[in-house]
This record gives sequence, structure tokens and C-alpha cells, in this order.
Amino acid sequence: MQDVSKNSAQLYRITYEAYSKFANKISRCQTLKEVGEVSKTHLKYLLNYHIIRLSIEQGDKYLFFSITKSGVDYDFEEKSEMLGHEKDLLEKEIPIYTNNVPMEWLKRNMDTSLLEKPEMWAWLFNNNGRKVTVTLISDKNKAFTVADLEILKLAVDCFEAKFHEIYLAKMLYAKNKSLLEALETIRSKNSEIQNIVNNQKQIIEQRTSEIVEKNKKLLHISVLNAHNIREPLSRIQGLIGLFPHFTNEEIRQDLIPKIETSAEEMDRELQAAIKMATQELKILKIENE
Repeated sequence: MQDVSKNSAQLYRITYEAYSKFANKISRCQTLKEVGEVSKTHLKYLLNYHIIRLSIEQGDKYLFFSITKSGVDYDFEEKSEMLGHEKDLLEKEIPIYTNNVPMEWLKRNMDTSLLEKPEMWAWLFNNNGRKVTVTLISDKNKAFTVADLEILKLAVDCFEAKFHEIYLAKMLYAKNKSLLEALETIRSKNSEIQNIVNNQKQIIEQRTSEIVEKNKKLLHISVLNAHNIREPLSRIQGLIGLFPHFTNEEIRQDLIPKIETSAEEMDRELQAAIKMATQELKILKIENE
């Protein structure tokens, strides 16, 4: 009896050490691929199985994670891709033990000729509100018993926690990437807006400069009108005022030539002013078209 107790204690210690090593390795994983490598290497020291499959809801899809002797397979699929018994587990929440194994699924994952009296075990675990279905295929050569259920539950807890951590990290990465892209878009738009503002500022400064220059030219034309044209006009008006004091002959010989000279001078100044104003109007019209 003591030998049995001693052997049981030793077996428990070995199992505990194997599980601790497994859990420690899983906790360091960063990707599903790394989880798969650890599972393939260490899970065989904890449980007898040919294949273990977990299905875990991840957002709007399900993660299907299968572990066999030869390797690990995982993918994100729709709920419709669940196996029939997995859907029953979600609906009824009743554990399954049967010799009626899903052969089509098994053939896609392993060499079924190696199985001798295969058995299927399946459970639904609820971890922190996240439902996990677990399917385990064993047989006569790799027997699974109810006594192994506790260590399986511990392993599933490790898987579920790590899967959720990886999922959250993936979501966080996607959110950060989206935020960075949005930030880059905002920066790009701000740069475009700033370029538009700077361009408008340059246009306004250019237009303002042009208006100032045109005002100077208009002022110059006004000065011409005020001085150059006013001067001969004043002389003409002065000469006309002298008409009553002269005879017709004197007017014709003395005043009229002076009036003609002043009129010609005024005409030249008017023509120059008209020409300058016409040129400015043409330039302004072209710029506004």
C-alpha cells in the first residue's frame, strides 16, 4: 500500500513538474505558431491522445486549434465550420464520450489506420465568459481516462488565456495601426491645407502688390490730368479772357497762335493720358480673364 501511495505521489510530482514546464513555456509565447511548437513538444508528457482540437470564439470568428503527434494546425473560420458535436456542445453543454468518431475530420488530420478502437471525448469549458470546446481522440494504445481530465482542464486554461492574450494583442496592433494611419492622413491633410493657405497668402500678397502698383499708376494719371493738362487749359482760359481788350487783328496775330500752341500741348497730354489709361485697362482685363 505504501508503494502505491509512493508511486502515486511520485507520478503526481512528475506530472506537476511537466505541467509547470508546459505552462511556463506557453506563457512566453507571442504567436499561435509558438504555442503550437510548445504544445507539440510538451503536451505529450501530460496526456495520452492522438489529436486534441480546441475551438474558441475570437471576435466574429472561431479559432480552431488542432494538435497531433505530427504537428499543429490552426485557422480562423466561421461558426459554420464547427464540427457537428461541437455545435451540440455549445447548444446542450453536455460532455460527450463515444466510439462514434468523426472519421472525415480525422482523415484530414492524421493516419486513421493507426487507430485501434478510437474514442472521442468532448467538453465545453466556460472560462471567464469565453466558451471553449475541447475534443480529444484517444484509443486503446493511447488511452485517456477521467483521471486525466483535471490536467486537461489546466492545459485548456493555459491555452485559452494565451489565445485571448494573443487575440487582444492582435486587436491592439490593428487599432494602433489604424490610429497611425488616421494620424498620417490628418498630417497629410494638414500639410495640404497649410500649402493651400500659404498659396492663398502668396496670391493675396501678389494681388495686393498689383493693386498698389495700379493705384500708383492711376495716381500718376490723375497727377497728369491735374497738372500737365490743367496748365495749358489755364493759359487758354487766360488768353480768352483777354479778347475784349484787343482788336480782331491783334487777336488773330498775337493771341490765336498762343491759344493754338496751348491747345496742341493740352491735346498731347490728353493723348498720353488716354494711351496710358487704355494700356492699364487692357492689362487689367487680361489678368481678370
